[in-house]
Amino acid sequence: MSRIYGILVSQDLSLHLKIMKKLLGIFVVVLLWCNFGVASELGGIREIGTDQKCLELFEEKNIFEGKMLPLFDKNKGTFVTYIGCHKNYNDWGWWDSTNFDLDKAHTKAYHGCVSDQMPKYNLTGCHLFSINDVIVWGKDLAFVAKLEKEVSNFDINKYLKIFEFKKYLFPNPYNGSEVFKKDDPSTLKKITFKKKRNIRTEIGVGKWRDGRAYLRWVPKNHKSFSYVAEYEDNIKLEIFIEYNQELMKEKKFADNEMIKAEKKAKYFAKMFGQMPHFLKKYTNKIFIHRYNGKGEDLKGAWAPWKKKEFHLTETRCGYDYYLELSSYQMIQSGSKKYNECAGTVLHEIAHLVHRNTNVISPSKWMKMKKADKHFCTNYAMTNGQEDFAESVMCWVGVRYKSDRMSKKDVMVINKFMKNRIKFFDELNLNAHPLKTSINQ
Repeated sequence: MSRIYGILVSQDLSLHLKIMKKLLGIFVVVLLWCNFGVASELGGIREIGTDQKCLELFEEKNIFEGKMLPLFDKNKGTFVTYIGCHKNYNDWGWWDSTNFDLDKAHTKAYHGCVSDQMPKYNLTGCHLFSINDVIVWGKDLAFVAKLEKEVSNFDINKYLKIFEFKKYLFPNPYNGSEVFKKDDPSTLKKITFKKKRNIRTEIGVGKWRDGRAYLRWVPKNHKSFSYVAEYEDNIKLEIFIEYNQELMKEKKFADNEMIKAEKKAKYFAKMFGQMPHFLKKYTNKIFIHRYNGKGEDLKGAWAPWKKKEFHLTETRCGYDYYLELSSYQMIQSGSKKYNECAGTVLHEIAHLVHRNTNVISPSKWMKMKKADKHFCTNYAMTNGQEDFAESVMCWVGVRYKSDRMSKKDVMVINKFMKNRIKFFDELNLNAHPLKTSINQ
């Protein structure tokens, strides 16, 4: 209102008030017309659908009763669906999610609809359709808020009992929550191009089976552009971005490779600056590998023994991860891939602290580990090294990212990994730039 008020030049106070009342009335009408929660064609998390033709299409095809309701099981959590229609109403799509955490159910259902159904069926957007066995399409926010309050009431003790006889808690440390974001604070100060490099290294070649990588390590010449990133507290990091050797043979393509490498280096430099200080200071180098497209190279990350470096296959972060993405692209894959990529970086540099420093007392760690009867993730059960790295991730989650995690997941970690969490707490580690979460 202040901008509108600023253009009123009349000095007559009564005239001012009349104009302001008219504008306020128009504003209220617009809000009512928009039904408050329904503001965009693309949709969004908790944006309620209002398109009557789209609703009629779903009713005609009997989607709710025939396909959605059979998936609803109240014993597994709250069931949420998001739907969308083609602009000509000749096609449709939908996605569902069931979770005890209502926010997570909304997030997964919406992102699933946007990333899978929208491009597949050329939908105009994805909006909230139903919660449990109730269609909320066309309802107002008050109706949905009341319904969500009713379905959110459940016995937390009963929920925690589910985990008592499990060996591990979650498929991944944050159980699907996106805890790392591109605009999070970073300690990066500057990044500088150094030179072209050809460094002899090794890469894992093999296949994944039963959740584990079975590899043989083969020599590789890592031909790259190198950069030096400088951070607060005099921390320096060398970043090696592998280039396409074929494209480097022609100048017009070589220049573009250089431009891409710089964007990639900035991407990883900023991400590394978001990591906790106690992990950053023990890492000297990052090698970013191109995926060869043959399906052989390990599409993941690894930290070599007795070296303060780690390696990352860039497809772990997506394909155009280094580009500035539109809001739609971020919804489709950008935010999820950034979260996955940053989580991978955190995991790998945790290995470096565990293996190459005196920060961790092996005897104390083993004592705390044995006191806990659960592992954070399935992958943590692979060996002691992976257990430590995954445990660091869980600790960072509950202490510094709990506001972005499910409250129930935080409670589960604190209950079933309390000794590991206590171990890290008592080290009094400097986690800057991360801030302690209020909801722990």
